[in-house]
Amino acid sequence: MSSTETHHADVVEELSRIEERLAAAWVADDRSFHERVLADDWSVIDGAGRVLTKAEVLAESFGVEDREITLGRIDDLKVRPFENWAVVTGRTHVTGRHRDEPFEVTLRFTDVFARRDGDWQVVASQATLLQE
Repeated sequence: MSSTETHHADVVEELSRIEERLAAAWVADDRSFHERVLADDWSVIDGAGRVLTKAEVLAESFGVEDREITLGRIDDLKVRPFENWAVVTGRTHVTGRHRDEPFEVTLRFTDVFARRDGDWQVVASQATLLQE
């Protein structure tokens, strides 16, 4: 394997791990990992078509008393590295409770990563709600 192929494989593995840890942090209600991995200028187009900033997502998503995520599973992950940036696509399946009502959501997502000061950060995301 060439050094380029090795580097490519290493990036795919590292970004796959980051995506898994992001999902696990939702379930654990652990805001700190998202604070570190999402760039300060990150934004997302969510499943409802809203454009949200990092601050808005963190406020809506962590430490919320009437919501609990019990499962966050990612599959169909594809990582496409390009020098100091990468595009990651996949599917997320989330279950939990909101105001004592169970919910189950499946999304297709795209995360754009940039390597900044030696670390990978998500700089933009988009999610599409799947009807199953």
